[in-house]
Amino acid sequence: MEPKKLVIFQANEEEYGVSVEFVVSIEKLASVTPIPEMPTFMKGLMKVRDELIPVLDTSQILFNTPTTLTEKTRVIVVQTTDLSVALLVEDAKEILDVQQENIQPLSLIAANTTAYISGMVNLENRLIAIIDPSILVNNLSEIETIKEEVEKQATS
Repeated sequence: MEPKKLVIFQANEEEYGVSVEFVVSIEKLASVTPIPEMPTFMKGLMKVRDELIPVLDTSQILFNTPTTLTEKTRVIVVQTTDLSVALLVEDAKEILDVQQENIQPLSLIAANTTAYISGMVNLENRLIAIIDPSILVNNLSEIETIKEEVEKQATS
């Protein structure tokens, strides 16, 4: 079986992975235009290759704490089923080839509360949660408002 390629990133000093099939690009944080009355996890809109993309703070979504901006801060642009979004992360560390036997499913209890985590990578000295960005984004309560705002900004 072929290894799964994951982009490994850091949020709240924890390691997460997102499958490369979702990743459009990894960018340095550029100018973000805040949008009034958006949820706290939405930092605003950023232009990436002439497309307006909502910037979502991964630490804010997962831990209710904002990402600390440093030289290592990156945005991982991912394509979800409905929308391209930029996930604001502390650091985009590496692309890792993970063997299928190193990926374990979550227990039933954890899977119900964190449906966006599709599995855990269990390596000798690392434990990495694999995030499905489509499920993560679609589970956000205000995602419809964000989609409407992106469409409104794109047409104006």
